[in-house]
Amino acid sequence: MASKHKFDLNKSGVKRICKSGNRIMGSFANFPFMHNMALATITLKKGGIREPHWHPNADEMTYCVEGKALITMFSPGNNHDTFTLSAGEVVYFPKGYIHHIENIHQGPSRFILAYDHRSPEDLDLSQSMGSMSVHVLASTFGSSKEVFQTLKKQAKDTFISQRKSVAKSASIPNHNKFNIERINPQIQTKGGLARIANKASFPALEHLALFSLRIAKNGIREPHWHPNATELNFVVEGKARLTILSPSGDIDTFELLPNQGSIIPAGYFHHIENLGPKELHMTVYFNNALPDDIGLSGAVSAYSKETLASLFGVSPELISHLHKFEEDRMIVSGGG
Repeated sequence: MASKHKFDLNKSGVKRICKSGNRIMGSFANFPFMHNMALATITLKKGGIREPHWHPNADEMTYCVEGKALITMFSPGNNHDTFTLSAGEVVYFPKGYIHHIENIHQGPSRFILAYDHRSPEDLDLSQSMGSMSVHVLASTFGSSKEVFQTLKKQAKDTFISQRKSVAKSASIPNHNKFNIERINPQIQTKGGLARIANKASFPALEHLALFSLRIAKNGIREPHWHPNATELNFVVEGKARLTILSPSGDIDTFELLPNQGSIIPAGYFHHIENLGPKELHMTVYFNNALPDDIGLSGAVSAYSKETLASLFGVSPELISHLHKFEEDRMIVSGGG
């Protein structure tokens, strides 16, 4: 039986394929259980440009999986930001801010994009200008109408274009990007680690957060839930197994491979387990800049052995064999 929470971008019918790259989308349109978040991947060939665009209804958080890009963002207050985005870095685009992604790597560049809306909308620069009359464009730019006779013919967006010569640039810092893979992990155990981009570590964030989660062989992200955030996870490398318990009592257990992910509503009980022979790497997005987390180890330890014994119909002495933890264990190694 198909999972109620799993999505597979390999089977997505929502794609934009261009000569210089592609975007594959997972959203409410093709996965109806995605109620309040969406995810896409973009691959750009050498010199490929995801044209300047903005999202009228959604914030975007983009993680660079491989390659290097040049980003330009123009925002309220006439703020101009041009900077680089390299593998392991993440960038945040607030709703309505125009931005582009230009591959300046010698090979392809690949990105994972998360949105805080189930059906993110695009408005692209080429089509936007094409929607205006020559008179309006000429007046706006103080130029002759002849300049815009050709530009006005652009009735459809370009979406991904091709630059003839690849731009060169050293690493450029910016307050809207964060090198998540270079920071010390906020969580690190024998079972794995997590590097976290949230409001505390990345102040530019407003409506999204990201965990770069790496689980060692046989490791487990302990059973837990997020009281204030939907979780949207995606496998970069490795093989995972998840179990999700819904308030209805439904138990959904499934496996994930690269290019697959799942969406977990706020408060739903779930775990993540590494099934592969190597490290599991997942990007885990939340639709809250400061997602809360409650783990099973800490939650169970908060109650007396007598209370727990009454729940499971066993003696308090048996419960005494459970270790008590003052804090959640977060990521554990297989077998304890």
